Amino acid sequence: MRRALLMGMGVLVGFLACRTTQPPGTENREPLDDAAQREEVQNVPAEPPGPAGPITEPDGGIPPQR
Repeated sequence: MRRALLMGMGVLVGFLACRTTQPPGTENREPLDDAAQREEVQNVPAEPPGPAGPITEPDGGIPPQR
C-alpha cells in the first residue's frame, strides 16, 4: 500500500513539474521581428583578439617570487 501511494505521489509530482509556465495563448502569438530578417554587414574585426605579445609583467598584482 505504501509503495502504491509513493508511486502515485511521484506521478502527481512529475505531472505538476512538467506543466508549462507559459500563459495560455502564448503558442499562438506572432514573433516581434521578422524571422527572415538578417544583418547586412557583420561587424567582426579583421585582427585576432588578445595581446600583441606575451605578458612579461606580473599579472593581477601578484608580487614576483624571490
